[in-house]
Amino acid sequence: AVLRARDFIESHCGELVRSEALEAETGLDRYELARQFRRLLGTSPHRYLVMRRLESAKRSMAAGGGLADAAADAGFADQAHFTRHFRKSLGMTPGRWLALRRGTG
Repeated sequence: AVLRARDFIESHCGELVRSEALEAETGLDRYELARQFRRLLGTSPHRYLVMRRLESAKRSMAAGGGLADAAADAGFADQAHFTRHFRKSLGMTPGRWLALRRGTG
C-alpha cells in the first residue's frame, strides 16, 4: 500500500494530491497510511511530495528555467511557497542555490 501511495505521489507530484486520493489508491485511512509511510520511507506522504516537487524545480532551474516558472511547473502555489519550502529543506533560497551552482555566488 505504501509503495502504491509513493508511486501515486510521484506520478502526480505537480498536481494537488489530497489525502482522499491516497486513501482510495491504498485502501488505508490517512492515519494508518501516514504511520506505515513513515515507517517504510522515513517521512510523511506530504513531506515526500514536497521533496519530489523541490527536485523537479531544481532540475528546471538547472536547465535555465526561471524561479517563478520552476515553482509553478513543480506544483507549488506560488514562488513564496516554493522559497519557504526550499529554504526549510536546503538552508538557502533558490536564488542562492542557483548562484552557487553556477559558480557566481
